[in-house]
Amino acid sequence: MKSTIIAILVLVTSLGLSAQSLFWDSSDPDRTVTFGARLGWNFAKMAGKGSGLFGDRKGIAVGAEVDVNLIKSFSINSGLFFTMKGAKRDGEMTVGDIMGVKSSLAFAVNFLELPVYASYHLRFTPESDLQIFAGPYFGVGVYGKMGLKLRDQESFDKSKVNLFSDNGFHRWQYGIGLGMSYTHASRYVIGWQYQWGVRDVAELMDNQWNAFQISVGYNF
Repeated sequence: MKSTIIAILVLVTSLGLSAQSLFWDSSDPDRTVTFGARLGWNFAKMAGKGSGLFGDRKGIAVGAEVDVNLIKSFSINSGLFFTMKGAKRDGEMTVGDIMGVKSSLAFAVNFLELPVYASYHLRFTPESDLQIFAGPYFGVGVYGKMGLKLRDQESFDKSKVNLFSDNGFHRWQYGIGLGMSYTHASRYVIGWQYQWGVRDVAELMDNQWNAFQISVGYNF
C-alpha cells in the first residue's frame, strides 16, 4: 500500500512538472536569437468615420523576422516588413451634367514596418510551439497614391494624387498588433495577425489603416 501511494505521488508530481514546463518554462532557450523569412497576404481597410463606404485592399506583406529568446516561454519578436495597405470604393457619381458615371476610388499606401511584440511560447515539443504575441508597431510610408477612375459609355478618365506629398497624409504611422503563429519542426511557420492603426491616416481625418494578415514562413 505504501509503495502504491509513493508511486501515485511520483506520477502526480511528474505530471505537474510537465504541465508547468508546457505552460511556462523559465529555463534558458536552446537558441538566443532566431531569424526567419515571412510572406503574407494582407486584407487591409480604412477604419473610422465613413469607412463603411470602402472595401478592402488586398496585397502582400513580406520581410524578415527576428525572435530574441529571453527564456523558453518568452521572447521579443521584431523584424522589418514591407506591407501593402489601403482601401477602395467602387460606385457611381455625377460628373458635370452626366449622372451615373461609374467610378473607382482607391487609396494605395505601402509601408516599411518595424514591430516590437512581446511573445509567449506554448511549447508542445522541443521542436514545435504556439506563439502568441502583441505589442506596438511603427511604420514609414514608402508609397502613397490616391487613384480615381471614371468611366461612362464613351470615355474613360484616370488620375492619381501623391498622398505623402503636401496632401496632409501622415507618412509615419504606428499602431497595435495582435496575433499568433505555429512553428513545426523548428523551421516551418504559419500565422495570422491583426493590426489596429492608432494614428489617423491624415490631418482632419478620423480614420486609421487596419489590416488582417495570414502568413507563412521559414526559420533559419
